[in-house]
Amino acid sequence: MTRSYYVLTAPASTETDRDTKFIRDGFSWLAFLLPLPWLLVKRLWVIALAAVLVYLVTIYIAEQYRLDALPIAFTFVLSLWTALEGGHAQARSLERKGWQLERVIAADRLSDAEAIYFADEASSKRREPERPLPALPVRKALPASTNIAALGLFDPNGSR
Repeated sequence: MTRSYYVLTAPASTETDRDTKFIRDGFSWLAFLLPLPWLLVKRLWVIALAAVLVYLVTIYIAEQYRLDALPIAFTFVLSLWTALEGGHAQARSLERKGWQLERVIAADRLSDAEAIYFADEASSKRREPERPLPALPVRKALPASTNIAALGLFDPNGSR
């Protein structure tokens, strides 16, 4: 099963292997079963505080209007949201702290995502030229009346 992983690097990072976080975007059973502790462990303080406040409000409303299932329903919705969107919320929280979202990688396991990312990083460092490449000569533009078809389907103006 292929999963998505957010790849984030720390602000002003010097060592990419130490300053890189991989966050899985997908359903998390731990977040579903224990949403509030999961939010606290992942340092999503504002979301955890909002969840507690809304839960207290649902308890108050349930007592006032005899809606006994309301707190249970809210707990289920919170669990489901945390399980499905917790990774995304964690990535956005780190971005607000200055972390840079480098890319999203599709891989079967975390180790595969790490291997893909660091292999691409190593190959991009090898490809960077040490000195700038010489500029290419500029060609004269064709007159607007010239009709050149791209693959025989469309001319540069978009008509057939």
